Amino acid sequence: MNEGADETTDWSRDTQKLAVLTWISFLTASGFTMLFFAFVDPLILVDALNIAAIESRNAGYAIGFALFFANTWIAGWFTLRLCRRKRTGPISLPRKD
Repeated sequence: MNEGADETTDWSRDTQKLAVLTWISFLTASGFTMLFFAFVDPLILVDALNIAAIESRNAGYAIGFALFFANTWIAGWFTLRLCRRKRTGPISLPRKD
C-alpha cells in the first residue's frame, strides 16, 4: 500500500478559513437558488433582460447559482477580513490606580 496515506497534513489557519468560507457560501447559494427559482422562472428573466444567448432553463439556473455563490463568497470574505485578528502584543494593559 501507499506509506504516505497514513500521514495527515494539517491545513494552515488561512486555508481552513477559505475552506469553511467556500463550503458555507456553496450551501447558502444552493438554498437561495432553490428559494429564488421556486418563485421566478429563469426564462422570464431572460426575456425581460433581452439576453438571446440563454435558451434553456438549466442555463438560467446555473447562471443564477453562480451569481448567488459569488455574492455569498465575497460577502463572507469581507466579513473574514473585517473580523478582529489576534493581537501579538501584551494580553492586557496594566491598570493605572
